[in-house]
Amino acid sequence: MGVAAAAAPAGVDRDVVLADGAAARDSRVRAAYDVVADSYAQHIGEELNDKPFDRWLLERVAEWASGSAGGPVADVGCGPGHLAAFLADAGADVTGFDLAPAMVARAQTDYPDLRFEVGDLTRLLRPPRAPGWSAIVAFYALIHLAGSELPGAVAALARTLDTGGRLALAVHVGDEVRHQRQWWGHDVDLQIVLHDPRAVREAVTAAGLVIEEWYVRGPLAGVELETERLYVLARRP
Repeated sequence: MGVAAAAAPAGVDRDVVLADGAAARDSRVRAAYDVVADSYAQHIGEELNDKPFDRWLLERVAEWASGSAGGPVADVGCGPGHLAAFLADAGADVTGFDLAPAMVARAQTDYPDLRFEVGDLTRLLRPPRAPGWSAIVAFYALIHLAGSELPGAVAALARTLDTGGRLALAVHVGDEVRHQRQWWGHDVDLQIVLHDPRAVREAVTAAGLVIEEWYVRGPLAGVELETERLYVLARRP
């Protein structure tokens, strides 16, 4: 389990990503992920091979969702579909959602037996043949949102969970907003928000979810972005 994080320094403005509005931010995010979709799949598509902790959490999500009272799983911010594929291999009935059409197209190409849709996580709908999602996985789906947007985004996800459904989320944590202009040789204009762990947990509980577990781990050298990561597992009562 983690320990309570200290409050962020006063100089960290996580709402800077909204300087010219949410729509403009979303447009930049969509454009960045569209242009790097193929490179992303090439560099990140096999990342779970080097991430035993992530595999352990995802296997548990799949186990919950494939049990006798289980149901469909949403992978929001699914990117090129590798997490959805892992969940499906572990027994989950999963659908992937991503804001970037090129990411969804790449996922559909690489995993033609799975379902992927273009969609905004803040407008996620309940599954068509179930009262709610049995689980929602949101690994790094919130990293481009302002701090002030966290409560609304988490609440939007929580509303679509079935009773007893789980939310599994992961975010970068720290006291920084990074501006990325190059990504695998592509020009991008992308801001990555390192969130305050306490603020993330508070957003989860404010959404009416019960936090069952949370963890903070350091970066895996040579495998991923050099940041600490917060994982939260929560249940809708």
